[in-house]
Amino acid sequence: MSKKERIVTDYNIKTATLKSMDVIRLGLVDNGISYIVPVNFAYYNNAIYFHTGLNGRKIPLLKKAEKISFQADRFDSLKTHDTACGHSSYFASIHGEGIPVFLESKEDKYFGLDLLMEKYTGKKWNDFPEKILNVTNVIRIDITKLEAVIHKPKDL
Repeated sequence: MSKKERIVTDYNIKTATLKSMDVIRLGLVDNGISYIVPVNFAYYNNAIYFHTGLNGRKIPLLKKAEKISFQADRFDSLKTHDTACGHSSYFASIHGEGIPVFLESKEDKYFGLDLLMEKYTGKKWNDFPEKILNVTNVIRIDITKLEAVIHKPKDL
């Protein structure tokens, strides 16, 4: 399979691949230097949701950024071969860009947090205490670009 054949053009496959990932890495810029930070996330309606505290290095970077990048990947298995250079890996990789939006209303924060809880626990909770909401940022990344590369065995 050539590398060009690994590029995914079908949007539904791209979003399904993104949803299957456990962690994304946010690509931010801090004083001209890349700052990459992993976060748990949920995907819904062409947007990524994640939560964080009120303080920390990423908060001012997100607030001043017009756009950010994100990335996720998954190692699926090793393709073995009789020679060292014949080995390869089967994987899925996502890269994208988007606009960060800080959610302000209680309802919007509930929505984002509930998406996260449903993804990682398999159920909706809807019981976030207001005191927790007051010390939690919920951020939505409106996706403007989404790319995927998948290398899988030919028989799949």
